[in-house]
Amino acid sequence: MFLRGPEGVAFTDIYNITGKKDMEYAIFLLSTLEESLKNTPIQVKFIPTSKKYQIVIPNEIISSLEEKQVLKPVLSKAARATLACIIMNTVKEEPITVALLKDIRGSNVSNHLEELAENGYISQEDKQIFLTNKLISEIDIAALVKELEKAELEQTF
Repeated sequence: MFLRGPEGVAFTDIYNITGKKDMEYAIFLLSTLEESLKNTPIQVKFIPTSKKYQIVIPNEIISSLEEKQVLKPVLSKAARATLACIIMNTVKEEPITVALLKDIRGSNVSNHLEELAENGYISQEDKQIFLTNKLISEIDIAALVKELEKAELEQTF
């Protein structure tokens, strides 16, 4: 699981590794791993969209490490906010342009977009912005959308 990272591990992978097509045995192995990680910040998490298991660190711990500057985020806070806008508009199936993002995020959005592109999270074609597969493979889109919708609702009240 550590080696697979965001790709995760499916039951078929466990069957191939163990040489046994036995769901009970695979569940036993997963529960044993979960138990061994019980008193650590690392967790085994099932990702319903991919039907795979991953080793993850909860967001609260990552946030705490970022606050203590033990862990530095890949993107600046401003670029992450711009990325959130791009994701929300993608979910709403609205076209995302630089002009739209400038209206929402301000004139520095070009710097944010450059940072996002350099890290491989977005691509631009004909002044339209698209999310890349890299981003989609690195985050739990369903959970992120739920959080963004919740934040959007809180802002409207």
